[in-house]
Amino acid sequence: MPQQKQILIIDELLTPKQDFENSVKKSNLDYEIIWDENTATPDKVEVIVTVLRKLGKEYLTQFPNLKMIAVAFTGYDSVDMEYCREHKIAVYNVPKYSTNSVAELTIGLTIAVLREITYGNSIIRNGGWSFKPGIELFGKTIGIMGTGEIGVATAKVFKALGCELIGWSRSENEAFKSLGGKYIENKQEFFAASDIVSIHLPLNKQTEGVITKKELSAMKKTSILVNTARGPIINEADLIAALEQKEIAGAGLDVFAQEPINSNNRLLTLENVVLTPHIAYKTEEALNRRMEVTVNNISYFLQNKNTNRVD
Repeated sequence: MPQQKQILIIDELLTPKQDFENSVKKSNLDYEIIWDENTATPDKVEVIVTVLRKLGKEYLTQFPNLKMIAVAFTGYDSVDMEYCREHKIAVYNVPKYSTNSVAELTIGLTIAVLREITYGNSIIRNGGWSFKPGIELFGKTIGIMGTGEIGVATAKVFKALGCELIGWSRSENEAFKSLGGKYIENKQEFFAASDIVSIHLPLNKQTEGVITKKELSAMKKTSILVNTARGPIINEADLIAALEQKEIAGAGLDVFAQEPINSNNRLLTLENVVLTPHIAYKTEEALNRRMEVTVNNISYFLQNKNTNRVD
């Protein structure tokens, strides 16, 4: 009797293991599910399920019969795509599962910075009451950097709150234009015109480090930057300098150049920054959708379907 093929889960999916197993069973996938790498049989592993863990050549070579990597995340830059192409390993991702969750946290971070919510919370917990006036979101110009699915969803909420919209993106999106959004091709002009810059770009070779001192220095001193996309899109050292020198008013950051963030990162010392630990996608509803789509992607692969296949 042939040995059963294995699906190896190497990252925490943040949903009950039983739910994943039930979904696999419901989809009639004939695999043994392995939750502990130490109990996997490398030559039986045909599918690896990951989220953010780095999968480089050194790691992947131990699985000679690996056929698919199911990335339970939208971004897949953690995977060595060149190795996968060379060894005909299919890579699938989970797009759109957290669109609303990310949009909601973006709005939350923006308001938290403008109204200094975390500072107000600290004051009242320490017996204080007096608090300086905050900044109203209504009427502000929001620069949406990356007008894909999440960018447009976020723009819709900003629009509903009475904001003006401008965009900078590799390609123009009619859905963004239908909201009244106007594209600005020149990046420095885009940053200069924005009261709030909200980043929604994917991380790739073209976008890594695309925001530097040049862009940040073009911003108004009253402007803020919000990033719920990926940390390396911004040159973090340049952002820290801009915040320390009050070249911009503040930032709301859910993502960082290194995660978890280093304990000596100077962002942790700044009062004009609101920080969250990469949680934009992390709602119960989004995680359940992600789990279901991940299992569906394994089925798609076995049926030779390219839905959600990135390579």
